[in-house]
Amino acid sequence: MNDNYQNIRELFLLDAPVPLPEEDIEQIRKQFGAIPKALEDYYRFCGGCAEMNGTQDFLLTPDGKYGHYHLGKFNYPDYCVFYVENQCVSEWAVKKSDLNQENPPVYETYDSGETWHKTCDSVSQFLTSEAYMQAVFSKEYSNEEFYEITNEQIQILAEKFPRADADSDLYHGVQFFQPYPDTVIMILYNDGEVFDLLYSSDSEEHFEEIDSIISEILGFEQEE
Repeated sequence: MNDNYQNIRELFLLDAPVPLPEEDIEQIRKQFGAIPKALEDYYRFCGGCAEMNGTQDFLLTPDGKYGHYHLGKFNYPDYCVFYVENQCVSEWAVKKSDLNQENPPVYETYDSGETWHKTCDSVSQFLTSEAYMQAVFSKEYSNEEFYEITNEQIQILAEKFPRADADSDLYHGVQFFQPYPDTVIMILYNDGEVFDLLYSSDSEEHFEEIDSIISEILGFEQEE
């Protein structure tokens, strides 16, 4: 079991690996030519967890089990795409020249391969960040809509809650806090001065606790 994904295991309550089928992994290897170890470890450890890989963005598989996007749909001369945004606005890939590296950088395209930019320094960083994002959208108790939050309010929030080791440049940048193992707070950055906040938990008690704190930070009035 790869230590890179230990925090994901705890976040999704995985007591044992939930892998992609072996035939899927071999088909991916055949299409790519090679699979970086960090990506293959992920396939074998949690590639079969639907909540982790198909709630908001989608892990690509040969059969398109997540979001109906098949691995074979994405074919670029210099990049191997392994993850896509739910409407294919973004695609994430490893350079073909990096496939034999253990944990290479991940690159993102917004324009179907016309241009690429590095979004994460490693595959494991990208997959961890994506998993935390998927968790926010898949847990039972949630604020259900994005709240606006300023930099000043983020600083106050950071004094209240511990950071999760899952931040990345995903999209325009994403930051996570984790008050409890079953609870995640996510901030999505953009080019403006006000950002998006979403949080969720598997525990009603934990959710209500952080909801009260965040509501106070944001200046919301609490219902009696």
